Amino acid sequence: MIVKNTERGYGWKQTIQWILFALLIFVCYVLMSAGSGVKPLLLIPLALCISAHTGEIPATAVGVICGLLIDLSCDKLLGFNAIWLVVCCVAVSLLHSYLLQEKLLNMLLLTGICTAVQGYVDFVFYYAIWGLEDVGLIYRHIMLPSGIMTMISLIPIYLIVRQIALRCGSRRHFELEKTIVRES
Repeated sequence: MIVKNTERGYGWKQTIQWILFALLIFVCYVLMSAGSGVKPLLLIPLALCISAHTGEIPATAVGVICGLLIDLSCDKLLGFNAIWLVVCCVAVSLLHSYLLQEKLLNMLLLTGICTAVQGYVDFVFYYAIWGLEDVGLIYRHIMLPSGIMTMISLIPIYLIVRQIALRCGSRRHFELEKTIVRES
């Protein structure tokens, strides 16, 4: 009886959590799409932070959705960023499940790696491969500032996602509580 009540409560908390995550994704997409100029890729740190608190399957879905939204907001080939972000999100989910603790420093490192590789691949396939003149200027004045702003934006995104995950509970905490209730 106690387990059913906790499962029902956990289900509601998870529903609220995913609604809040969807709202965050929408807000970050709107911020990325609004205006012109150099902007941070807000969906990369958001997708990685959400993936750190979920399993591999939800992390894959978050990676696909956020990657496609990045492609749409940056006018890139549809699926270009989605493929890379799925790989990053699943890797972050697995690393946080089996190896890493939930700390800001770990997320900074993982986001830095993901952003750097994404920026480099984007630069090579959209600018350098075509032999454009002064591609170094594009890298210095667009790609590098965008990457730095993405890293800085990780801090508030990490804190918001962490608070949502703590208030709504994670799958690992729920399974542990369920095991403890059955044993007693």
